[in-house]
Amino acid sequence: MNYIRTISFVSLLLLLVLTACSGETQDETASEEDTGEEEEKVLHLSAPGQIPGLNPTMADNDFSFRIINQVFEGLYRLDKDGDPQPAVAAGEPKVSADNRVYTFKIRKDAVWSNGSAVTAHDFEYAWKKAVDPATGAAYGPQFEEIVKGASEILKGDKPVDELGVEALDDRTLKVTLEEPIPYFKELLTTAIFFPQPQEFIEEQGDQYATDSEHTLFNGPFVLEDWDGTGSSWTYAKNEQYWDKDAVNVDKIKVDVVKDTQTAVDLYTNGQLDRVGLTGDFVDKFSSEEEYHTFLTGGVRFLKMNQGKDGNQTNLANLHIRKALNMALDREGIVNEILNNGSKVLYGTVPRGISENPETGKDFREENGKLTQYDVDKAKEHWQQGLRELNKEELEFKLTTSDSSSSITIAENLKHQWESNLPGLTVTIKNVPPEQSVDANVNQNYELILTGWGGDYQDPMTYLNLFITDSPGNHTGYSNEKYDELVLASKSSLGDKPMKRWNALLKAEQLLIEDSAVLVPLYQSGTAYLQNSNVKDLITYKVSAENYKWVDIVE
Repeated sequence: MNYIRTISFVSLLLLLVLTACSGETQDETASEEDTGEEEEKVLHLSAPGQIPGLNPTMADNDFSFRIINQVFEGLYRLDKDGDPQPAVAAGEPKVSADNRVYTFKIRKDAVWSNGSAVTAHDFEYAWKKAVDPATGAAYGPQFEEIVKGASEILKGDKPVDELGVEALDDRTLKVTLEEPIPYFKELLTTAIFFPQPQEFIEEQGDQYATDSEHTLFNGPFVLEDWDGTGSSWTYAKNEQYWDKDAVNVDKIKVDVVKDTQTAVDLYTNGQLDRVGLTGDFVDKFSSEEEYHTFLTGGVRFLKMNQGKDGNQTNLANLHIRKALNMALDREGIVNEILNNGSKVLYGTVPRGISENPETGKDFREENGKLTQYDVDKAKEHWQQGLRELNKEELEFKLTTSDSSSSITIAENLKHQWESNLPGLTVTIKNVPPEQSVDANVNQNYELILTGWGGDYQDPMTYLNLFITDSPGNHTGYSNEKYDELVLASKSSLGDKPMKRWNALLKAEQLLIEDSAVLVPLYQSGTAYLQNSNVKDLITYKVSAENYKWVDIVE
């Protein structure tokens, strides 16, 4: 694919002009051979918008987690194959006979980017802050029914100091669980379980994690040139990182590029090393050597705001929600708009995440389609919903990010809904990604196009979001039976594989088939072009991308 790496004559001319304007000449510019120094390895990537947040305790979206995973690190980190391996932990922990008490040793060479040691106290501080109701951490419920005392603390029924985490000394961390948890190590690779430097955070106050200057890092990279709102930033190799010899690139430069055509142009001119493709771009480049596809564990769906603070919306009506579900042909969205390997989804747990512990059958296959495309049934539900609301028509606002693919999908949804459901008007509100995240988290929307990438390879990471009062719910949905099934799957059923499996199947049925809380759309595929010189840019079906081992090989 030679033309992809070719710079046009105009670009070359512009480069020469810029060089001349800078005052540099061939004699004044030292070459690599002159200095004996190796040229920096710099990777160039794009992002869909500004960084929504960088605080591991407060992060609440996939985009932030992608950034956080490069610059912070917990007790475990996923390896290239997606298996959890000790990271800040000096090795595997000592585990009690009942699998409830874990004792970790912290690496002696684990330090923050200012040179101070990462200690067991940093974990105790971070975990207790995450479950403190005063913090309001969106991911605080990840501890619920898992770490001892978390459930009561999150409800305000116990003091934070009773959480089952204790720094026995600087290098020894003791964790006590409510019940044996089969995916505990995977959970520890996620941001909410990362350490935080208490003294530094308290010094920074409200400024902490708002820009590069007011943040400390302990991961493979540090974040440079980030002012909190800018449209570009740089990952620089963290020279204080305990495993710095495994980090191959010196810098990763990231620029916000929202439009696919612009991103493709930058790639073909050698200014980006990787670019995502959708629609016609897939057809254009699918035969090229640098074209790749990958089916992720990410799911895209629509949330419907049923109301909050005791105030119900029209979307609290079950028939209206079922009508919106059944009026959509997802095949067109997946095959024509995206065309990137995504798969139509009729549930919220994607394919390839978990298997029946006895039969090996995939969760998605076993639970089947929990909704369907049926215009006649959609109209029946719609008319019944209108009668119950005593209305002849409804108008909803659909919020979505302003990326080109999201805009196109939103326009398609509007067309299908208005064509299939008489009396419905949909207004589209396109906003930058950070504003879309804010609207979701604060439940400041009617309909919102959003999704979830999952944190670990278990159905729980998708179903845990929608328990009552979960900071990740944002829909107004509350179902006592659903809560019971999900919470039991996190705790008492942890060592009962088949009972746990059946509880998770039933929970998803309640969420989608019975309650129509979401409008599932598709499991995200990704089609992309990647510079053939780029190696080991690790992406997982579930969990944030990992740049630790990425390399550029000439």
